[in-house]
Amino acid sequence: MKNIIHNLFFAGCILYIPAVAAALAGWKMARNVFYLTAVTFVFLSAAARIYYNWPLMCLFQEPYLISLFIAVIAFCLCVRRNEKSAVAVGGIAVAVSIFTLLFPGDIYTSFLKTNSLFAYLFSLFSSFARAAYLASAVLAALFLAAGRFGVDRLNHENDDDLLIRNLIIAGFACQSAAMFCGGLWSYVGWGSPVQWESYLLPGMAGVWFYYSFYLHLHLAGGVSRRGILYAAALGGVLSFIFTFLPDTGTFNFRGIIR
Repeated sequence: MKNIIHNLFFAGCILYIPAVAAALAGWKMARNVFYLTAVTFVFLSAAARIYYNWPLMCLFQEPYLISLFIAVIAFCLCVRRNEKSAVAVGGIAVAVSIFTLLFPGDIYTSFLKTNSLFAYLFSLFSSFARAAYLASAVLAALFLAAGRFGVDRLNHENDDDLLIRNLIIAGFACQSAAMFCGGLWSYVGWGSPVQWESYLLPGMAGVWFYYSFYLHLHLAGGVSRRGILYAAALGGVLSFIFTFLPDTGTFNFRGIIR
């Protein structure tokens, strides 16, 4: 079963490659077919991973869920006919998936304390939050590179600004819910609201404070659009370092094909 789970994810990563090639060539139909097929394989891998360990929670599954959620965000942007943003977010979905494939976490037998609804809610909410942060960061970097600032004040927001802000708001809300569920899971399992042995939790708390600062920039007003975009892009870097990398493992090229 473990080999099936891995090979489904591996097949999704392989199919991402012709999807990217078709996107660069401008072949929309081929891009959509390859991309949706790849996302389907990644989804099946995630579903099989959860089913295999049920009712316990699979450890270090979040990078796989993050890659899936980023791909879903890209699909939603494509449905909204925002193709440039969809291609950019789809590109980061490909990169995250391949990185996860090459640097898998040390999956081992789940322990009894993961048999909790709060554990699953923590995993799902935190994975979507990280996916939204990474998607917003790549969009901010794209708009900075393209010089798409328009009127350089926040009281004249365009659709690009709203998209980035809404992704961050959704991520912040999900991360807040994840931290609440994680606190309950930790209290029920270990008798403490914080499991300090996991260095992921302090990292997530730091990123939460960073994005609370980011959202306060909107309330403060008078901040340049360029500054807001830089802040969004930097948030993605911090999210990757402090909330994504802790769930990955060492480089393992030999274990790709099973």
